[in-house]
Amino acid sequence: MLDATDAADLSATSNLASGRLAGNAFIADGCGLLTLLPRPISHWRLLKMSILEQLRAQHDLLADMYARNVEGAVRIQKTLADDILPGILDELGLDADDAARAREWLIDLGVLDAGAASGSANPGIIPIESIFRIYKRHKFTVPFALEHAQDTLVWRLAAIPDSAPRHTGSLLRCLPVACRDPFGRPIIVVKLSQLFNASGDVREALVYHLEQLRINLRTLNERSNPGPSDGERVPILQYVALFDIGDVSVQNIDMDLITWFIFELIPRFPGMLAAVFVLNYSWAHSGVWSIVKRVLPKSALSRIFFPSREELLQYIPRSALPQDYGGALPPLSDLEDPLENVAVSVTEFSHPSPPDASAPPQSPSSGLQHLPRVGSVAPTSHLNPYFGYPVTGRSTLTPRLRYGRRRKRDLLRTLASLWWSRWKHHVYVLLCIALVLVMVASRRRTRILRWKQRVRSLLGSNAPSAS
Repeated sequence: MLDATDAADLSATSNLASGRLAGNAFIADGCGLLTLLPRPISHWRLLKMSILEQLRAQHDLLADMYARNVEGAVRIQKTLADDILPGILDELGLDADDAARAREWLIDLGVLDAGAASGSANPGIIPIESIFRIYKRHKFTVPFALEHAQDTLVWRLAAIPDSAPRHTGSLLRCLPVACRDPFGRPIIVVKLSQLFNASGDVREALVYHLEQLRINLRTLNERSNPGPSDGERVPILQYVALFDIGDVSVQNIDMDLITWFIFELIPRFPGMLAAVFVLNYSWAHSGVWSIVKRVLPKSALSRIFFPSREELLQYIPRSALPQDYGGALPPLSDLEDPLENVAVSVTEFSHPSPPDASAPPQSPSSGLQHLPRVGSVAPTSHLNPYFGYPVTGRSTLTPRLRYGRRRKRDLLRTLASLWWSRWKHHVYVLLCIALVLVMVASRRRTRILRWKQRVRSLLGSNAPSAS
């Protein structure tokens, strides 16, 4: 069995050999590496890079990508606000509160004036962190980014809790604001033992936690932005996560929860983790890790590390870590959690008007919104995140591909339908013209045949009779 350090080395080596680093491709041709990093780095240099050097290269690359693609993200935001959101609100028949929740997310995307909506002193500062992360996830391809953003917007209206659900007190914690990694990113701590040992379903709580993290990043960026003149500043886009797997029993690991988190929840909040440090890893966890790493994309594997305590302290200073992990801060349970300050911000923004005393009380048993599940959506509907493909929503809050994949026959059928809706009137005119031509030609042919018959009859009557 491998220890944590060996697992980290093998993970990094496999990521480099496969030609991936932080989700950005570089070409390996057997003679060398042609990378997208800010400066050329040899193959053996990459293999020997420390955690700090690897994350610095990823940070510099992300900053360069943000500077080059921020204008495209703004254009996507405008399309979302002007074209997509009105259609969604109209088809779903949302009320004022639901529309406010939808626009709250667009404020984080930068479509609306965040400062004007919140009363900030800098109304010109418009954050665009969330849409950039979606844009980057799809390699800056506009149609795919728009499709993802539309799907996420519909999902948020149905799945984001408007009040704190159960289990929100201990599943995920954020270290104090002053605790940052060397690149100024906040640090979160996840104790998987508390996650797997929690009673009941914790999925709703995890959705709520990730929404808290999104709002917390927006708040940190608003506080750290000195004014409108700082237009070239790269905002805080990501967290650094410490995954403590100590005291996790293999029998208690819920693979269904892990699969749901990776394939269902993470795509709704893409690109929020710059690095994941797996702490207290032992040989007993190697079997589970061998399964998990097979389903994770290489871009995610390149951001997972298994550091020893010394390697962790080389990257994160002792002054930014609790005593639980060798730091100089008090124990984790005694530290202030900044997420507690944003725990009710979703509810406050979503419901700006005071509740009516005469209204019936809302049931606290469910944190999901009242938006009904999607039963049947047409392939060409505005609500279909996979435009042109048949979807179903019987067991999910948002539509999913009916056959689990995008079939070519469905694409051809949709293209034929769109072509017919565009050109059907022209086709009708051409068919009428062709029918007239056929009728004229048939009548002309009939006349010619009659003329031939008359000529033959005349020639036959004038012929001399046989003697």
